[in-house]
Amino acid sequence: MAYYNREPEITNMIKSHERRANRMLQHAQSSRLLEAFNKIWVSIENKELPNFVSKNVMNFNVADIKSEINDWIKDLKDCQENARRKFESMEDPSPEDIQKRNNITSDVVLLISQYENLKNGLDQVEQDFSNVARTHRAPMREALTDISILYNSVNHVKGDFSDYKNVSVYVHGIEDSGNGFNNSVEKGAQKGDVIVRIKKKGDKYDYEYTYIDKRGNRKTVDEYKKLFRIDGFNTDGRLHIVYDTNEPNEHRQATSDDLAEKLNEMGLMNEEIKIDMFGHSYGGRRSLQFAMDYPDHVRSITTIGTPYDKNLLATGANRARWLADNAAGRDTMNTSDYLDFNKENKNNDNGKDYSNAYTDMDSEAMTEDINHLKSANPEVYQKLQKMDITAAAGYRTEDTVSFSPYYTASGKHKINSDDIVSVESQHGDILGDLIDEKPEIEVKGSGVTKPGHIYEVEDSEFVDLIREVNKKEAE
Repeated sequence: MAYYNREPEITNMIKSHERRANRMLQHAQSSRLLEAFNKIWVSIENKELPNFVSKNVMNFNVADIKSEINDWIKDLKDCQENARRKFESMEDPSPEDIQKRNNITSDVVLLISQYENLKNGLDQVEQDFSNVARTHRAPMREALTDISILYNSVNHVKGDFSDYKNVSVYVHGIEDSGNGFNNSVEKGAQKGDVIVRIKKKGDKYDYEYTYIDKRGNRKTVDEYKKLFRIDGFNTDGRLHIVYDTNEPNEHRQATSDDLAEKLNEMGLMNEEIKIDMFGHSYGGRRSLQFAMDYPDHVRSITTIGTPYDKNLLATGANRARWLADNAAGRDTMNTSDYLDFNKENKNNDNGKDYSNAYTDMDSEAMTEDINHLKSANPEVYQKLQKMDITAAAGYRTEDTVSFSPYYTASGKHKINSDDIVSVESQHGDILGDLIDEKPEIEVKGSGVTKPGHIYEVEDSEFVDLIREVNKKEAE
């Protein structure tokens, strides 16, 4: 930009904008913000703005700063409009008048372009800060939950459900809800058991309270305390918690953090209560993550259809998101605010980094986290070894016909997966001696349109397994 050819109107306006920029930067106390301004100011004035950063606390709102820059753009447009009107009012403009109008028009166009670039740079600053904040929010949130759990323990704080000794928590898979578990738990629950469904409702959670009466029927109450008015009710039965994640495809660590917070609020994260975890599909990864984070609170883990290894379908969906979302009806960019420190466990959507179930199953087998845990905290690994961990696998059989020169045979043929997850991965073979039981359950379904995977959680054999595990762990 030809600084020496500027008309006085433009020069004075830029000086005014510079003073206002300095005031904003002095208030903001952000080196990153100063960097964004200087990138533009060097091209405007051939100099950098003063560095006012002298404090430890930043204070700025990108929307307010962009609003200020929009005012600068309006100043420039008004200046151009005034110059146009003045020129058109002249009866016989001189060559100097024509040059002045052209100079102002040219400078205004260039300056507006620079200011627009500055706003785009501020968008990037805001996105960078958002990504960094989300990366560090996860351990901060986990630490605050740990402090809350410790406080309740030291001060013997009791919640509504603290008197239960047998507690089961059910966690669903990706792009799913707790509906399947809600039905299976009802079938597997015993008389006197209580079922709490924790559902996301807008920005809040909704708690549904039901119980199994003396006749084996499921009844609903609108608040938990009303259960105590029911004849014969006590807390000797099992408490079943059907938990819906905050976001369907959220990363397992986000689920673990949120679940710990909810259970602590219910009074279930104490030394006496041991939780039996049940997970379907990615819910098994979520359950194992919770057990790694809170091993003193988990007694057993039972999963079915869980991809403990990397999952090929998830890898394909994560790397061809447009195809998975549009052609297959997936929602691969749905995510919570959690952002993994592992760069390979991230994806990016228009500048926003995110981690979710798809990025996780694309980049990490659960054995990687287990091995890290084994090295960094062998005591926790030993606690996992003492847990009862059952990794059930769903499989299908198909009608097959076999031809050879010597004979023809037909009949049922067992395939080595549930159409989505291999039996080997579902059994958690990569986890070695952590897995105690590896039952197999035949499920219905056909191919990838109606895979056996989606029928696993409501399969009668799996309901029997829920019932058996709960009875065994209670004893």
